[in-house]
Amino acid sequence: MAGRVYAAITSLLDMKNIPWIFLIALILLASLLSAQSGWIKEKGALYAQSGFFAFSSRNYYNIDGLLLNEGGAISTRIFSVYGEYGLSSRVTMAGNFPWLVQNKFSTSNTVSGVGDIRLDLRYGINQQKLPISFAIGVELPTGKKNLLATAKEPNAFGVVERINLPTGDGEWNLLATVAVSRSFWAGRGYGSAFSTYNLRTQNYSGQVRLGLELGAQPFSGLWVFGKLFTQLKGLEGSSNDLSFFRAEGTTFTQLSFGGQYMVLQQWGVTASFFLPVNNFVTEFKNIYTAPAFSLGLVYQSK
Repeated sequence: MAGRVYAAITSLLDMKNIPWIFLIALILLASLLSAQSGWIKEKGALYAQSGFFAFSSRNYYNIDGLLLNEGGAISTRIFSVYGEYGLSSRVTMAGNFPWLVQNKFSTSNTVSGVGDIRLDLRYGINQQKLPISFAIGVELPTGKKNLLATAKEPNAFGVVERINLPTGDGEWNLLATVAVSRSFWAGRGYGSAFSTYNLRTQNYSGQVRLGLELGAQPFSGLWVFGKLFTQLKGLEGSSNDLSFFRAEGTTFTQLSFGGQYMVLQQWGVTASFFLPVNNFVTEFKNIYTAPAFSLGLVYQSK
């Protein structure tokens, strides 16, 4: 029943609905900037990254996986700070703070606000052989659930529409993650895999997130890496709220490729390119997709 209702509504694809769907897709995508691995930071060690993420698309896949690309382009820019700090030899604290999210529809002005902050505590075991970590996290509803942008031109009835472009989903998210990593090539290569379950509040369906990462160091100071990320639908929720911005039933897979180069001993730069891939692990559902990129400045104390 829910799928039929979604399909009927998405076929309308009007100006008011598009931004809600887009924003949740971007919030999910931005969260991928934070790394998941089996390694734990040494006590007192700090890794920090100040990043910029950009995305623009007119390609929307509805809840049935059908591509609808008749609307105008919609875009976002996210400025964020991500960090990891070693609290002890076993525990690392991590956090992601999207301090500025800017959203724009092709026929509207730009609106801005803080995004949803995520905090994690990661506990590591077996660090000398096959590093494994277990993490619990929370995503706080610090973003703006309602943020109205104004259309540049009045509609056919002479009314200047207002479009909701939120910077957060308005709910608490509780996350549990297990990750495993291994180094090879005498420490010049590594591989990581992780699984996360996102228990959403407000009676929405849960989300399963799976990831793989491979990296190598071709020469001193430079790391290159490739990542695979997919999101699947978790346990069924019981909410009657079928609004697009709740990301109910959103599934997707994406590849990313990038690198990090330490210009100085403790300072470096990083860049990544994101490429969505349909019908690989899962199909696109209830999401806008397009290639995207990120740039960042890195600091690491040890």
